[in-house]
Amino acid sequence: MHTLIRPALYGSYHHIFNLSRLGEEENVTANIVGPICETGDMLGRGRRVSRTEAGDVFLIASAGAYGRAMSSEYNLRERPREVTLDR
Repeated sequence: MHTLIRPALYGSYHHIFNLSRLGEEENVTANIVGPICETGDMLGRGRRVSRTEAGDVFLIASAGAYGRAMSSEYNLRERPREVTLDR
């Protein structure tokens, strides 16, 4: 909710990938949630992903400038680090 609130506010769709398991079969259907234990902290519902273990790194794609601009310090959590890539 503090990092990417768009899915909670208006159901925006973001592709989600388990970067720690790229190339593995996506054989699990899961709800992808954020770190805040509230019902609105849902990033993706019913997504197919590869098996997941503690410590895996996920990519929430296409968050873009709106994702950063709409982020907050809700629940005393710091805003996410911003990284730009030069092609």
